[in-house]
Amino acid sequence: MFFDPRGGSVSDEQTRGAFVYGGGFDVPMSKHFLLRAQYRGFVYKTPDFEMTSLKVDKYTHSAVPSAGLVFTF
Repeated sequence: MFFDPRGGSVSDEQTRGAFVYGGGFDVPMSKHFLLRAQYRGFVYKTPDFEMTSLKVDKYTHSAVPSAGLVFTF
């Protein structure tokens, strides 16, 4: 994960390794159209930007669900 804060007292970017997982499925609606649902999760160490006031030394989780319409040729 790449963290790039805007404004405030933090001016440096920070990079953290992340464990990424996910899955999804397609539901056929007709010969050429599908409904797609998917989920992606990220587990990573909370950024601290080298500031002791932000240092919690814990891991966090971000979820990214999505859905869409797929057209096939």
